[in-house]
Amino acid sequence: MKVWVVTGPIGAGKSSFTTILAQRGAVVVDADLLGHEVLQDPAIIASIAKDFGSQCIVDGQVNRQNLGALVFADEVSMDKLNALIHPLLIDLVVKRLSALEKEGNHELAVLEAAVYFLWPPLDRVDLVISVVAQVDLRLNRLVKDRGLKTEQARNRLQAQAELDHFWNTADVVIDNSFSHHKLNAAATQLLLKHNL
Repeated sequence: MKVWVVTGPIGAGKSSFTTILAQRGAVVVDADLLGHEVLQDPAIIASIAKDFGSQCIVDGQVNRQNLGALVFADEVSMDKLNALIHPLLIDLVVKRLSALEKEGNHELAVLEAAVYFLWPPLDRVDLVISVVAQVDLRLNRLVKDRGLKTEQARNRLQAQAELDHFWNTADVVIDNSFSHHKLNAAATQLLLKHNL
């Protein structure tokens, strides 16, 4: 089983690209969804309440909207949250990929992970793909497609600015500033190149 990572900045189109690969037969491991699982861990909930305030916990669960508003506006808080969450998240990712490998039914597994370059390198990665797009286009997508206010969208873009130079060091960089047709064509070309 080959393992590809799809990463890149918020609003660039990682999920769109991953969806295309899934439609072509890839099995997807979504780090964001696994992050939701981590946030349900009672020890993590207690740590977030202690470190980030009771407003981040609603009905005994982490309120991702309140937590996001806090950490995307403050780099120190973001670093603290990453230090808390990432070890458990990476462990879950490794377990999921190992389980898929053992199943023996998959030719290609795709890990979608926005913050992949903040992690220690994973052992079994064959290709790292960054999906990128122009900043103004990403801002527009966050406001139009995700319903964020302009200031919230800018905070999220700024919070990831430190990763800009990492995304350009991926094995493959795909510019999604154009049409869905071009994104689809890029996926087709990549799969053919790797005999998938």
